[in-house]
Amino acid sequence: MENQNKTTEQLSIPSILFLHLFPGLVILLLSILFANPHWGFGLPVFLSLLLAISFGLIPVELGILYYVARKKGKKLRDILGFTTQMPVGKTLLCALPCFVIAVIAFGLIKEPEHKLFADIFAWVPNWFRINVSDIGSNSLLIIGTTVLLNFIFNGILGPLVEELYFRGYLLPRMARLGKWAPLVNTVLFSVYHLFTPWENITRIIAITPMVYAVWYKRNIKIGIIVHCTLNTMSAVMLTVFLLS
Repeated sequence: MENQNKTTEQLSIPSILFLHLFPGLVILLLSILFANPHWGFGLPVFLSLLLAISFGLIPVELGILYYVARKKGKKLRDILGFTTQMPVGKTLLCALPCFVIAVIAFGLIKEPEHKLFADIFAWVPNWFRINVSDIGSNSLLIIGTTVLLNFIFNGILGPLVEELYFRGYLLPRMARLGKWAPLVNTVLFSVYHLFTPWENITRIIAITPMVYAVWYKRNIKIGIIVHCTLNTMSAVMLTVFLLS
């Protein structure tokens, strides 16, 4: 595997922008297709996003990684950087404060940010706005499917693939940006969530410490632990809300 002791080829600025944002465009278009009630499938938007993760995020990001690996005659794990080995306890110790900061950021900033940008994004139709309260108004089949897919794709597989792609592949190839590389990676990762642009400030504040920790320790396991734990916790909270 590539690590800090090996020279990693660097991406051009246009490539950095494209590779960060292209998967987000695919996710956005698929989620619109699944959710649009006029010419799409008319599914609830949250379920539509989960389907976009399974049919867009995972295939596209893994596809890019496998394409690069095959082009170089390597296996996927061989093109990943930031794979420095750390004791489990030390890894968890690094992940913990990043997780806590992210929880606080999402808990305190998310709703105020929604209100701050309410007028700017007023043009976004209601059918494309995630409202947790509306999920419970659907059929038991839709609710059950949403809960299951939320744990599988949003809780585990989605964030796992994102960390391999954004922090394991892209971030090591942004060294030309020096100490700004993690921040640029964070901002572009946030913007990549084109389906929720009204949460960019929250996301940037929430995950910047995590990305810098991955960069500083050269260990993508920190990002995987924080990201998967955050998303799984969110899935648990949604499930509890629907069952209450």
